[in-house]
Amino acid sequence: MQSTVLIWKKRYTTRMFILSAVLIGFLLFNTIAFSQEYRQIVVATGSPYELGLVDELAKAFRAEYGGVVRCVKTPTGPGLDLGRHGLAHITMGHEKEATEKFVQEGYAAKRVELMHNYTVVVGPGKDPAGIAGLNDLSEVHRKIFLAGSSYLSRGDRGGMHMLELKIWKELDLNPRGQSWYKESGTFMLDSLLNADKTGRYHMLDSSTWAIHKSKVKNLELFVTGPPNRYEMCLVNPDKHPHLNYNYDLAKLFYDFVAGPEGQRIIARFGRREYGESLYHPDVITNPQ
Repeated sequence: MQSTVLIWKKRYTTRMFILSAVLIGFLLFNTIAFSQEYRQIVVATGSPYELGLVDELAKAFRAEYGGVVRCVKTPTGPGLDLGRHGLAHITMGHEKEATEKFVQEGYAAKRVELMHNYTVVVGPGKDPAGIAGLNDLSEVHRKIFLAGSSYLSRGDRGGMHMLELKIWKELDLNPRGQSWYKESGTFMLDSLLNADKTGRYHMLDSSTWAIHKSKVKNLELFVTGPPNRYEMCLVNPDKHPHLNYNYDLAKLFYDFVAGPEGQRIIARFGRREYGESLYHPDVITNPQ
């Protein structure tokens, strides 16, 4: 009888030990998961998120350092405004003058020329403005204006829209109010599909075209212009003290993206699926 009691106690103790271990493991897992929820940062950017690059970078970063990288898909101008209002830890945009102003105002603790793709112009197959083969964006827009050919502007304060406005200003031409000139007010992919549906010339980046050209039925690539350069800014917590919370994580992500591993991910992004790199790193031009 005594041996039976001892065996029972031994089994009970073993079961309680296993149950306790499982319970402790469960609590630890949930504590870690809970803490990870609050180890998070916000990145404000457009195409790099829409096309999947930011997710690729965030996945590799989280595997190595933990934390959560969230993203607000936004054009360059509004993205910088999110930084100005302390609603983002990091911005990635492709309009140098707008970023320069952001830096001069003291909103960037760090800034780097991160990567580039190319500016392209697509249009209806008959090319009524005769822009095929040109690479001077000013000449492209001048010919479209003189021909009065249907054109779709982003109209969203994004990098491409800012570039377009700059071109019109330099040409001393104003297309607004012209019957052939329309604004989409939407982001890159939606604007491209809109231009395709309505048969209009449209300026966008080469990465968006490479990924989504199979969806386009009525437009062709006519112009491959200059590099479209993206800059990354780490928002200055001195402007918004609440950003000091998780600032170490934001700085770590900034350094990761600008460092060897992040630059390798950028260089390789899209090669397997599309046979070409969608972005080209600029911090480390040939990451191994």
